[in-house]
Amino acid sequence: MHEKPSFNYWLQYLVVRFLAMLATALPVEVSHRIACGFGTLTYWILGKRRKIALKNIASALGNSLPDRRKKEIARSAFQSAALSMMELFTVEKIKKEAETRFQLFGNEFLEEAFSKEQGVVLVISHLGSWEYLSFLPYFTKRPWSVVVKNIKNPYLDKAIDTMRRVMTVNPISKDSSVRAIFHELKAGHGVAILVDQWAGNEGLWVDFFDTKTSTTSIPARLSEKTGCALVSAYCLRKAPGHYEIHIEKPVVHNMDQPGWEKTITKDLNEVLERQILGHPEQWLWGHRRWKNKPDNLRQT
Repeated sequence: MHEKPSFNYWLQYLVVRFLAMLATALPVEVSHRIACGFGTLTYWILGKRRKIALKNIASALGNSLPDRRKKEIARSAFQSAALSMMELFTVEKIKKEAETRFQLFGNEFLEEAFSKEQGVVLVISHLGSWEYLSFLPYFTKRPWSVVVKNIKNPYLDKAIDTMRRVMTVNPISKDSSVRAIFHELKAGHGVAILVDQWAGNEGLWVDFFDTKTSTTSIPARLSEKTGCALVSAYCLRKAPGHYEIHIEKPVVHNMDQPGWEKTITKDLNEVLERQILGHPEQWLWGHRRWKNKPDNLRQT
C-alpha cells in the first residue's frame, strides 16, 4: 500500500533531475524557448486552469479588454509559470553570470529599511521570476530567508531546497515558520513572504482589484510585533536569461491608527495591483485568488 507513492515520488524526482541536467546543458535561450513551449501546451491542456485565468483577467482588468488580448495575457502567464520552473533548474549557470544577467533598481530603499536595524519583510508575489528574487543575498550581501511551502514529495522538496540554497537564500518551511521568522527579524535580517495567494480562514477580507478576497496580513502583524520595515519587490524578465530586480520604497504605516492591520494589508494589495497592471503577462493568473468568503474568517 505504501510502496506505490514512494516509487512515484522517486520517479518524479528522477524526471526533475533529468530536466535540470538538460536545462543546464542547453544554452539559456534554448531552455527559455522550450519552457515557453511547455507553458503554451499546458495552457491548452489544462482547461480548468485556463478558464480560471481568463475569468480572473476579465474580473481584474475589466471587460474593456478585447477577448484576444485576454487570451494573450493568459497564455503568457502560463509561459511565465513554466519559465519559473525552468529558472530553478538553471540557477547554477545563471549564478556564474549573475553580474551580467541582472540589473538591480532601488537598493537604496532596501538600505534605508535595513538602517532601522529591526529587520525587513520583503513583500513579494508570483510576478515575473519570483524564484530569482532569491539572488538578493548575492547582490545585497545581507542574510535573507524566504518562507516556502513544503512539497509533498520529500525527494523533490529536498532537490528544490538545494536549488534555492545555490542563491545563498535560507528557505523557511511555512509549516514551522513563526519562530524562525522572528529569529531572523530580531537579528536584523531579511525575510521574503509571498502575499498574493488565497489566505483562507486566516486572512483578512480586503479589496484586491476592487473585489474582496482573503488576504494574508502576516507582514502587517510582523511589523507590529518586531518593528520591521515592509518593502515590496519583484523580478521581471527582460529577455531570455536577463532580469531586472525592482525594490520599492518601504510602505509607511501607523500602528497607532485604528484598524492598522487591515489598512496595511489593503495598502500592500494596492502596491501589488500596480505592479501587475504594469506587467500582466508575468503574473500567475491561473491561481484561484478570489473565492467565496469563508464562514469562520478571522476578524480584526
